[in-house]
Amino acid sequence: MADTNRGSNGQSAVVELSVDIEASAGTVWHLLSTPAGFSALMQGQVTFETAPGSAFRAEFPAFGTVISGEIVSCDLDGRRMTLTWGTELGPQAADFPAASSLVEFQVQRTEAGCQVGLRHSGFPSVRFAHEYDSGWRFHLGRLALNANRTDLERGLKRTLAGWFEAWNNPNADARLTTLRACCAEDVEFQDDWAVARGLERLNLHITNCHRFMPGWKIEATGDLRICRGEAMVGWRSEGPTGATEGHNHVRATYDGTILRVAGFEGG
Repeated sequence: MADTNRGSNGQSAVVELSVDIEASAGTVWHLLSTPAGFSALMQGQVTFETAPGSAFRAEFPAFGTVISGEIVSCDLDGRRMTLTWGTELGPQAADFPAASSLVEFQVQRTEAGCQVGLRHSGFPSVRFAHEYDSGWRFHLGRLALNANRTDLERGLKRTLAGWFEAWNNPNADARLTTLRACCAEDVEFQDDWAVARGLERLNLHITNCHRFMPGWKIEATGDLRICRGEAMVGWRSEGPTGATEGHNHVRATYDGTILRVAGFEGG
C-alpha cells in the first residue's frame, strides 16, 4: 500500500504545528470545541457537535467552498478533538474529497497559558500539505488572538479599575496595596514626566503627583482596545493647570496583571 503521507521526494504530506497562546486552556478549548468559536477561528460558518459521529461542516460562501467530515473523537476533559476533513464543494473537491483526511487538536496548559497542537494527515500530496500548512498557521494565529483578547479583556476590566483607583488615592500605604493587587512587583511605567521601575518607585512617583498637583484626578475614557497581550486605554486628567487627555499603552499577562505602562499625552 502506498504511503499517502509521503511525496515522491520523501517529503512528509502531514502538517504538524503547535502554538503557544497567552490565554487559559479553558478559553482556548472553548473556542475550538464550540461552533461559534470554531467559526471565528476559520472565519466561516461552522457547525458540529462534540460527539463521535457528529457531522462537521464549514461553509465559506465568499469562496464557494464547503469543508465537511465528522467528529471522530472528543475528550472534553483531556481537551482533545479529532475530526475528518475534506472538500465537499469547491475547487479541490475532486482531489481532496469530503472526510478524506484527519485533523487532530490538543490543548495543554503551560506556565504562560497554554499550547495548542495540531496534526493534519491524509493529504493526497505534499502540495496540499504545504497549502494547508500556511492556512493552519494563519488560523491558529487567529485562535491565539481571539483567546488572548477574551481573557485579557476580562482581566484588564478588573486591574485597570484598580490602576486608576490607585492613581487617584493620595494615601501612599493604601495606594501601594491597590497597586499590588493589579500590577506585577517589577511593573514598569513611563511617560513624558518620569520613568519608574517597580511598585515602590511607581508609588513614590504618584505621591509626587499629588504633592505638586493637589486635587489632581485621572479617569479612564473610551473603549479598551486589545491585540495579542497589548492594550490601549484612553484617559483624561484634571488638576490645577487644567485638563489633559491621552492614552496608556499597557502590556499585561492574560489574567490582567499589569507588566508595563507607557503614557502618551494627546489624542
